[in-house]
Amino acid sequence: MGDEPTTATSTPKRTQQPNSLNNGVPSDTTRPSISAISLNTTLFKHDTLSKDAHNWTTWSRQFIQCLRMNQGADAYLTGKVSTPNRFAEPRAYSNWWANNGSILGFMGLTISESEQEIIDEVTTAEEAWTKLKERHSQEGPVKQVQLIRDALAIRYSTSEKFASTSSKLTTLNKRIWAMGAPSPELFLCILMINSMSGVTELRSTRENVAQALATSDGPDIDPDKEPSKRRYDSADIKRYCSCVNALPVKVDNPL
Repeated sequence: MGDEPTTATSTPKRTQQPNSLNNGVPSDTTRPSISAISLNTTLFKHDTLSKDAHNWTTWSRQFIQCLRMNQGADAYLTGKVSTPNRFAEPRAYSNWWANNGSILGFMGLTISESEQEIIDEVTTAEEAWTKLKERHSQEGPVKQVQLIRDALAIRYSTSEKFASTSSKLTTLNKRIWAMGAPSPELFLCILMINSMSGVTELRSTRENVAQALATSDGPDIDPDKEPSKRRYDSADIKRYCSCVNALPVKVDNPL
């Protein structure tokens, strides 16, 4: 009758079911991957977006900044916030579409009627942003040339109140810079196009060059990095002018 080890009765272990409470992963119900955002639109202080006002550059910058201060909602404009799976994350999915709708609604309140027509059929903020960006990026530097010429042509005169003239210059100045500061290459193109005005022999040349520049993707495109885009710069304008210069000059028959 020696000492014998006590045999313990083994108790079957309970198998824990994997769930959000046990494995530390929050569930869609308690902590969805996408939270609802309550936009604070009072942060936005800018005139209505309009192609006539040429204010895309300043409007878009402030719109992005405003959304960025709303829990990084600007990510919806570029598609960085993916749509959650409707069945796996129903609450996150619902929040995503609610946030998307809020941004679309906010966008609609800050653009003109003509701009709203462009985004009427879209369903996401990313689509709307892309359409507006494409619409305004097509303006090119030609309109900027026209605005600069209009501003330089204005003169103070006793026939008009000086305050009115100052107001015109202020408005034009805002419109010019709202289109963005031109790069050195773009500004050279603007200077060359503007220098052709007033020269009868270069009237058609100016129109052709201006059209080519307006329909291109600009002079600052890197064709190696963006092969699908078309660059048009001062070198193209110089070649065009050289060809025109080489043509025989037409003169009126003195007889």
